[in-house]
Amino acid sequence: MTHGRYGVIFGGLSFLAGLVAGGVAGLLYAPQSGARTRRQLANVADDAKERAGEMVEDATEAAQRVVERGRDLVNI
Repeated sequence: MTHGRYGVIFGGLSFLAGLVAGGVAGLLYAPQSGARTRRQLANVADDAKERAGEMVEDATEAAQRVVERGRDLVNI
């Protein structure tokens, strides 16, 4: 049974390693200039950073609502 868990972990890590290797290979063989590729990567990173910030805000608000709901239930 423990081999199954390690197999899943190994499979997931192998998939991620392949994903990274494929992305690197794609960037190295891209038919555009390095400056343009760097700009595109910077834009993608900025977008991801913005989305992550929004997700953190949403999660914080949801956690606060849960805490307040719990307090209301306890104070009944």
